[in-house]
Amino acid sequence: MRKSYIRISIVTDIDTTKWEFGKKVLETFCETDPRLVPSGFDNNPKIKKPFHDIAACEKYWAMEAIIDATAFGDGLIFTKWDCDWKRSKAVKYNCTMNHTLVSQLGKLHPGWLHGDADANRKIDWAGLFHRFIELANPQFAILHLFTDIETRDDAFGTDHHAIVATDDFLMGPPAAILEDRGIPNLAWATFFGRDYTKEIDAEKLRANGFAVEAIGDGHLVTLTENIFDVADNFALFSARRVELKKLLRPGFIRLTNEPHATELPDNSTPKHATPPDPDNMEQP
Repeated sequence: MRKSYIRISIVTDIDTTKWEFGKKVLETFCETDPRLVPSGFDNNPKIKKPFHDIAACEKYWAMEAIIDATAFGDGLIFTKWDCDWKRSKAVKYNCTMNHTLVSQLGKLHPGWLHGDADANRKIDWAGLFHRFIELANPQFAILHLFTDIETRDDAFGTDHHAIVATDDFLMGPPAAILEDRGIPNLAWATFFGRDYTKEIDAEKLRANGFAVEAIGDGHLVTLTENIFDVADNFALFSARRVELKKLLRPGFIRLTNEPHATELPDNSTPKHATPPDPDNMEQP
């Protein structure tokens, strides 16, 4: 059983290779909370280089790469390496920036900023996510707390459709999945960018008690007041998600089933609640 974790996933078509953008991404982590200052930064997923300061990351943010594709008739392709950073102490997390790129045929492939983090209750996850939305003007983005209720194998059903959609939900998902299969599920906070404008009736959602904020070209929809409601009161969170899906076009959200939380007596500690983490008690 995996420990509860926070997932952030942001799909954007802005030019993520620009250092101006990269600098602001790292500043967002560092300024939100000292416990989010990276301990390592690299263009290698193994992250062997220590993080010294933001300025030192510039040369690794979007290093140029040359791919020999002559065997496929494309010759040499000039592109940018993705980059990764992590925090190995409180609060532990890993993050990756898969950069936007334009193919030789001129097709834009959106970038994907995504990562997982320890579910530390002292971090302002909603504030961090909000800053990323303002910075990246995403096509689509989610902020969610995953517990064993949703990460178990049969959480949303055992048929092929449910299994695939669950995997996509756990992943983020990136632009390719959104384009090919659509939105798998609603997260605690979901940002619907300009491609989904016609799907979101903000006034209708607000009239039914949902928090909907217009940001940039889209709308940020939040299901409950606190992201840790997902762990502390999954029944409430689940009911809100079901209610919201009823207000959206049928089929717009792929998953229709909800997992069932374990029934527990009053005043008990849910087995899926985030346990104390010694690393999260450590001073930054």
